[in-house]
Amino acid sequence: MKQASNRVLTFLLVTVVAGTTMAGMGESESPPLPAAETTAAGEEAPVKKIKMYGRNWNWTPNEIRVKQGTRVIIDFFSEDASHAFELKAYKIKVNLPEDKRGHVEFIANKTGTFRWRCSRPCGNGCAKMTGKLIVME
Repeated sequence: MKQASNRVLTFLLVTVVAGTTMAGMGESESPPLPAAETTAAGEEAPVKKIKMYGRNWNWTPNEIRVKQGTRVIIDFFSEDASHAFELKAYKIKVNLPEDKRGHVEFIANKTGTFRWRCSRPCGNGCAKMTGKLIVME
């Protein structure tokens, strides 16, 4: 299970990096992931889909709570300026041009509280554009 989990994480990181590179070139979505992963008992991993908006120096929502092992799917909408969503703990960075969409998928395989932020200098309120991912056992 651990080896399979590491392969999934490696694939997801490659997918996210490729998606991030494409997002910087004007593409808005990363390549699709394979069919849902399964748990040791053969059940599908839980999925959490989120629509996240970047506007008025805030992320909405600014907190995501999931159980460890959840496949997190975030569709981004940048409405007032160009932003960049960065979640360093999972090595995720998505560039979000103004009025464009972005997309990322990953497995929340580490427990704890992880901060995200806007990593693009988009104005005076950029430093306030933070949020947190809470992954519980």
